[in-house]
Amino acid sequence: MPAENNSQAADTSPAIADAAVISRSPSVLTAEVDGEIVMMSIEQGRYFGLDDIGSEIWRRIEPPCSFAALVDGLSVDYDADRATIAADVRALLGRMVAQDVVRVA
Repeated sequence: MPAENNSQAADTSPAIADAAVISRSPSVLTAEVDGEIVMMSIEQGRYFGLDDIGSEIWRRIEPPCSFAALVDGLSVDYDADRATIAADVRALLGRMVAQDVVRVA
């Protein structure tokens, strides 16, 4: 997710419960460029870019929604099993939370 950081540590997806509510951080400015989301953290002074799937997830968390609803919606629209989608979304959200781009409550 971070545009300036291509190295990735071992993927350890955080535990995000199905009932957890996912929301956008209010301190992030965003713009859509060629169908993908580019964002800047005001507090950190860093920018990030999302690919097409990350951009789709970003769109789906406005308004905030539960993790289960997010994964269920993606499962309907993408050809992958729910467990794979859930693991991939958890990993992305974990990176986004670490950068204070999204909030999990």
